[in-house]
Amino acid sequence: MSVKSKKALVTCETTAEFLEQLRNRGIQVNHDGWGKTGMSLDKKSLIVALQNCEIAFVELEHIDVEVIENCPDLRFIGVARGAPTNVDLNICSIRGITVATTPARNADAVADYSLAMMIVATRSIFSSALHLKDEGWNYQGQLPYLKFRGREIGSLKVGLYGLGNIGLKVAKRLHYGFGTDVLFYDPFVNHCLEARKVDSLDELFSESDMVSLHAPVNDSTKRSISGNLLDKLGPNGLLINAARAGLIDEDLLFNYLEQGKIAGAVLDVYWHEPLDVKSKWLNLENVICTPHIAGATFDVIDNHCQKLILDFDKWLST
Repeated sequence: MSVKSKKALVTCETTAEFLEQLRNRGIQVNHDGWGKTGMSLDKKSLIVALQNCEIAFVELEHIDVEVIENCPDLRFIGVARGAPTNVDLNICSIRGITVATTPARNADAVADYSLAMMIVATRSIFSSALHLKDEGWNYQGQLPYLKFRGREIGSLKVGLYGLGNIGLKVAKRLHYGFGTDVLFYDPFVNHCLEARKVDSLDELFSESDMVSLHAPVNDSTKRSISGNLLDKLGPNGLLINAARAGLIDEDLLFNYLEQGKIAGAVLDVYWHEPLDVKSKWLNLENVICTPHIAGATFDVIDNHCQKLILDFDKWLST
């Protein structure tokens, strides 16, 4: 396919190398939107920016039926996300528009975050740091050593709900790095060298000291974590969620944590974002809240740029 005079709109976060790669392929690049200004283009501005463009690389901007109907030249959409939830795939299929995505672009980042927060939570690192800052060295007249003792990751059973790209990387980090006994529940995965498969969520929550969530939200997983499962995790159990808030009911989890029915939780995703500074979640001492940053590394940008240029080249060669 000749690329002479083709135009591309790039609104995803990108590298200078990626833009240069496009230009080296004869593409006229319009760099705008989220990746350049930190503000996503609204629909009207997106339609204007896409005029005469055959190519778009997006991340936050939404390409729906109205956008596509007003941008008849569009032929290729690269989405810098694991799943193209911001693109109407049905109308793209009807119009013959190729859509490329970047699965696993942040898998290492989220796996690193999950492992880090397992250590932070089990060793009281965050709470001890806050105590030192706010109240000083001793805790109620005693050495902090007595108050903030925790558990070693290698001595725990860690359960993984979901063993996709991220869950598998967590399992490998735990198994090879710490010798942790890792369990997993995933109906689509039968075997893993680094983790032991269990037959149900009941078994996963019953056997685990800590459960880390790595499943997508769909009809079969939405609110699949019930009170019965949290009861099985128990008052010494920890829950880590850097996946999707919809895996569990918000009030249910809050009540279990508030009443001490489970020991604590780490949350990076929420039912309503952004989280309000007065949110009830920020008042629980046994919860560590972070602002949806599990996948926030500069490496993620490099990863999705490399994947997008490979898929773009495949499209050009057809």
